[in-house]
Amino acid sequence: MQFHLNGFRAGSPEVSDPVEQVPSYETLPSEVDVLIVGSGPAGLTLAAQLAVFPEINTRIVEAKPGPMKLGQADGIACRSMEMFEAFGFSDRVMKEGYWVNETTFWKPDPYQTQNIKRTGRIQDTEDGLSEFPHMILNQARVHDLFLEVMANSPRRLEPTYSHRLSALEVAAEADCPDDFCVEAKIDVVGGEHEGQTQTVRARYVVGCDGARSAVRKSIGLKLKGDSANKSWGVMDVLGITDFPDIRLKTLIQSESEGTILIIPREGGYLARFYVELEALKQDQRARSQNITSD
Repeated sequence: MQFHLNGFRAGSPEVSDPVEQVPSYETLPSEVDVLIVGSGPAGLTLAAQLAVFPEINTRIVEAKPGPMKLGQADGIACRSMEMFEAFGFSDRVMKEGYWVNETTFWKPDPYQTQNIKRTGRIQDTEDGLSEFPHMILNQARVHDLFLEVMANSPRRLEPTYSHRLSALEVAAEADCPDDFCVEAKIDVVGGEHEGQTQTVRARYVVGCDGARSAVRKSIGLKLKGDSANKSWGVMDVLGITDFPDIRLKTLIQSESEGTILIIPREGGYLARFYVELEALKQDQRARSQNITSD
């Protein structure tokens, strides 16, 4: 971070001077330079980066009514930590999060296969890979930190919630001499304007709206790759146990009942259990299995 170019100035150097007219983000304008669809990790990363440039009119829309409260993808690779350093909040992640320094492995005891024994203990991140550790932190907290970067930017950028993309049309360049070649239909799905549809013209629309992306569907693309064929039960638990590795990343393999992965959570008490369940059939989704904690 570079500051005090022309003498000392009071206040936090992380908070930029606002533009002359900070826009309202409750509704959308008729034209934007960049429209980002989806406020997950990809959308917020791009929005936080573009927020640095006050001359770029950026908007980010999200169908949900507000910011994420509980995360699902809570593991943070050391390469992601390097990116967080560039955004200025890697130190906060390291202060709050769980450091994944070691991984242990447990397998059936070859002499008493009904029991398990530790068979390995390794360093989680190899030397020389990164100056930062592998971390665990609630995804919602990472979102909070990105939102803070956006809120401190010159345009004080924030997502426009309860707005869902319903259609997208891309015009030929010859038909849009002003460069606003993408027309997006945005449905308002909450609040006092619920049921209304807004039309936004944009120079660029970026689809960060997940596996069932409306942006991808609108431009006729298909998701490439394979869907998951395994289901896992995932629980954050406060375990009362004498298992010695409850506070280490641990892979436990049973003789015949599958595998458990333990990931300690931030805060010193909770641990996340990934419990291997049955294989999924073709086009079957885990959420349709009505899996309970029991």
